[in-house]
Amino acid sequence: VADGKEIAANTIQCAAEAEALLASAERVKAITPLCVGVGATCASFALLTPTIVEALHLSGASVQLRTELYLLCPLVSVLAAAVANLALEETREFAGRAINVGVRRFAKSGNVGRTWLSTSEQIVRGSKLKTDRWWSFAWSVLPAPIIGSIVGGPNLSTKCIVVAALAAAQSAYFLALCEGVVARATDAVALKARSAAVCDTYANQGARNSAILPFTSALSAFCAAATAATVELPFIDTVSTLYGTFGEVVVVSTFPILSSAFAAAAAVSKARCEVDAEAACQAASTLALEYDSMNGSGDDPVLRPFLAVRKLFTLAMTGGWRSVRKGFINPLNTLNSLWQLGRRAFWKLRRRRDDGEQWISGGEKTE
Repeated sequence: VADGKEIAANTIQCAAEAEALLASAERVKAITPLCVGVGATCASFALLTPTIVEALHLSGASVQLRTELYLLCPLVSVLAAAVANLALEETREFAGRAINVGVRRFAKSGNVGRTWLSTSEQIVRGSKLKTDRWWSFAWSVLPAPIIGSIVGGPNLSTKCIVVAALAAAQSAYFLALCEGVVARATDAVALKARSAAVCDTYANQGARNSAILPFTSALSAFCAAATAATVELPFIDTVSTLYGTFGEVVVVSTFPILSSAFAAAAAVSKARCEVDAEAACQAASTLALEYDSMNGSGDDPVLRPFLAVRKLFTLAMTGGWRSVRKGFINPLNTLNSLWQLGRRAFWKLRRRRDDGEQWISGGEKTE
């Protein structure tokens, strides 16, 4: 029981750490919508910059001033895209830690070697991560100016508009990636919290089953003391004289039999506690699944955003088609029902008219 409670406490601690890392990822991700808004605003102002220059009669001003006005919005938009990319990388780091927390802590001894890295491998991996960050930063800064300088034509204002629009699109793309990463981390943390809750449930169930053990032990001790008292006290001879050997056997064996029954009940409760402790261990072992390394495989229990969106889109299309089909079929059924009611009413009226004519013709013949 104590082992199960300790395991449950460790799983709850692991789930709490994952929640803290997820909160950090969401805190970093919160800057990306601001970057998208700044990029969209700069793209809109880049469209208005030529009109503002003409309205303020800055056409005759120095070329440097006009160039600075034209380049202000694209520069801010590219800066917003770079900040959004940095937020994406930071969000990926916190989300990956939230997904993988507890993997080595609750893994079995035979599975730890798969994730073990030597010192040289750790150095190479850290260097590669830093290099990838610099390449990612360059990817977020350079494409918009390069494409704008090629596509924009000879006019500087057009080039600035293209650069600002591309940078705003990059910010929106980074926001979508951030949301996907956070969605996956949220689902993984929810699975960890569920595993911790299941483990704690089994531990509490084991504690509930063990609550009766002290009482059964006390009853067994009472039966042992009563047996000793029965043997030592002198009324055994009186019972033997009054009821014979049968009465003596009954008196002497009553408390040992009850003690054996209490021991059997305690054994059943102990077996239940062992089963609950093993169930708690198995529930805790689910925290050792390497969710992040299974992305793309069919056995990945964590949410995959694009696949989930595709499934939801399929369900929405199926539900819409059913609604449309019912919308077409129900009016046809209604018209068919009205047609059947009309036919029935017509035949009833015709039958009544024929019956009336036969009655009138029959009355004339009688006269």
